Amino acid sequence: MGAFFKIRKGIVAVSHTLEDGRRQITALRAPGDCVGYLEKDGVYAFEGEALTDVEACAFDRRRFDDFVSVQPDLAAALVEALSSALKQSGMLSLVLGQLRSTERVAHFLAEISALYAERHVSLARPLTLHMGRSEIADYLGLTIETVSRSIGKLKSRGIIATVESGEVVILDDQRLREAGKVSR
Repeated sequence: MGAFFKIRKGIVAVSHTLEDGRRQITALRAPGDCVGYLEKDGVYAFEGEALTDVEACAFDRRRFDDFVSVQPDLAAALVEALSSALKQSGMLSLVLGQLRSTERVAHFLAEISALYAERHVSLARPLTLHMGRSEIADYLGLTIETVSRSIGKLKSRGIIATVESGEVVILDDQRLREAGKVSR
């Protein structure tokens, strides 16, 4: 068993690379999140890539599991963290399976804005995505060209504006959330 990590600062993209080289980003993790917990036979289930400067605490998995077994509050917190990660994965499955491309991009922008605000990653405007269109495409199961067209559509609707590559100004937060809403 290896180490797992709790992010203290920064953004990490969690992904899986297929044998043919294609990559699917499965999650974005921010301060307070754990990464690297899922492993089998010393091999991590997913890869992690720092999108920003990252500070993290490393924990030896075996020693941590032993400690958690006698600390019910810590065990409950770990269950809550893993449940939250599972909920986020389920939501991403809904987004990928049910939303059209522009809706996916809108959902992503609303999600990343909320995540950064919640975790105090970046309160500055414009919103710095810390991801290029290639990473956004890998996260949303789209091509780079489709991400670009979708951003263009959101701009033409007056929902967002782009300042520089990787920076977005959300002009209408309510319309952005509505554009990327998953129906239940």
